[in-house]
Amino acid sequence: MAVEGVMVSYNYSEDEEHANILTVSASGIKFSKRWVLTHGSILSPLQQATIIQKSKGKPILNEEFYNNLPEIYVTCEKKTKGNSLYGGVEKLSRERNLDNDVDFEHSSYNIRVLTGRICHVWQCPILDRCVDDILYSWTIGHRDGDVEKQTRLGKALLSVFVLVDLESDDRGLRTLRPLSELLDMVRPPPERGSTVEVHSTPFGCEVFLNAVTRGSICGIVGKKPSLLLTDAGTALGSEGGPVFTEGPTKELVGCVVCSVSWWRGEWVGLTLAAPLVSVLSAKLRVPPPKIMRALPSHPHAEILERIDSTTVLVRCGMAWGAGVYVGSGYILTCAHVVKNYASYKVSLYCRGVKETAIVRYKTTDDKPYDLALLYTNPQHWNHLTPAVFADDLAEKGESVLAAGYPYYNEGNLDDLKPTVTSGHVNNVSPSMLQTSCCVQSGFSGGPIYRLTKSSTLIEVLGIIVSNAKTQTGACYPYINMAVPVKAFKGVLHNFTLDKDISKLRSLENNKEMIQSQWRLLPYRSKV
Repeated sequence: MAVEGVMVSYNYSEDEEHANILTVSASGIKFSKRWVLTHGSILSPLQQATIIQKSKGKPILNEEFYNNLPEIYVTCEKKTKGNSLYGGVEKLSRERNLDNDVDFEHSSYNIRVLTGRICHVWQCPILDRCVDDILYSWTIGHRDGDVEKQTRLGKALLSVFVLVDLESDDRGLRTLRPLSELLDMVRPPPERGSTVEVHSTPFGCEVFLNAVTRGSICGIVGKKPSLLLTDAGTALGSEGGPVFTEGPTKELVGCVVCSVSWWRGEWVGLTLAAPLVSVLSAKLRVPPPKIMRALPSHPHAEILERIDSTTVLVRCGMAWGAGVYVGSGYILTCAHVVKNYASYKVSLYCRGVKETAIVRYKTTDDKPYDLALLYTNPQHWNHLTPAVFADDLAEKGESVLAAGYPYYNEGNLDDLKPTVTSGHVNNVSPSMLQTSCCVQSGFSGGPIYRLTKSSTLIEVLGIIVSNAKTQTGACYPYINMAVPVKAFKGVLHNFTLDKDISKLRSLENNKEMIQSQWRLLPYRSKV
């Protein structure tokens, strides 16, 4: 492969005392044998990071800036030797010298460390605008220490990229040539729902060198596009790692720019990646390259189309979430999403249409099941598709999708699409469905979908209520709870027959065992 994931590091000390030297690291993309692209977060402890923050997007061409940067170490996987005259002898020698059946000549025990210098640092304007429009209220990185100072620096560096030269200290304009070479290698990002593969070295630890994680593209932000959201799991130190398409012919599509972030007090859980086509095209000031061959159609394209035409954004005052279109103008959502409907209007958005809604019924606050039924003029929603509710309970381990609206730009609702994350069913009962889909604020009221054998049919298994939260307020986005269809399908059906609101009261369940279950308390018998 002409492109490979590597670890990029350098030694740093504030007081230049040997006893206080720290190793700062990130992941990176090595290409054309000589060059390495990494992310600007690696510069965070240096004084140059403050210069970048104050430059506000202006190019940094000061020679003194580069002269004071540390020497860079690039750790790569050691390439296996090709067949040679002595290849068989070497193999036999290794086999005879195995220690406890451990082959220490295995590639996992052999690495190579190259040295280089940073030759160019720049800020991507497309990604910088995305930070201002979408990520303005986010916390980047840990929530320890001076959070505000850390977040300001993290946001300033989130759109910064660093080019390392492994062969020369030349920092002239020739640095544009390798970026042009890289642009020829990258591909446009795949469609939402496609599987991607991230190669990274979390925590700057060689044991994790070039670790592989897989996930799906959950959302694409911006028309360019400017940011990719994926549920491929990463950790600190993964910034700069390459993002590839899945399959034997892995093609480079992106670069990790943020692995740990917080929003509204919640850990986001999704990895943020920059599409390299947009980043490099903006840097070189050229139009994105034309696709030489058509990308294969996504296997779930029709399913995503169905999700987009069934999942509605619901907003009430400062609160928002998702809703499921039931048909005839009715939308099912969570009660806590429209908790303040008496003081604020309820607005619905989907596929370029914005309308108001009335709350026909809402369960009591903090009681199962956390559901509300909304009504709006059905004539405005002829382009939507009513949800199909499953007849059978979910099964442990089956694959599911979750849809919601955690992040969106109010200035661009025309292109609004739900974020779709993938996972499986962790646990199931007639009164609660638990999944491993990554769920944040904004998913409340959204559907959990079952993938059926048909490529065009998806069934709603439940309505998302919340993710797991500790008493200290820490949230776990990959552990979440939903109201299963069995708890409300019959009630909704009976209501549609004569529109008798009193029939919806049975949505509020007063059984002690179920209330204890939804409070995540033990519900064993006291007998």
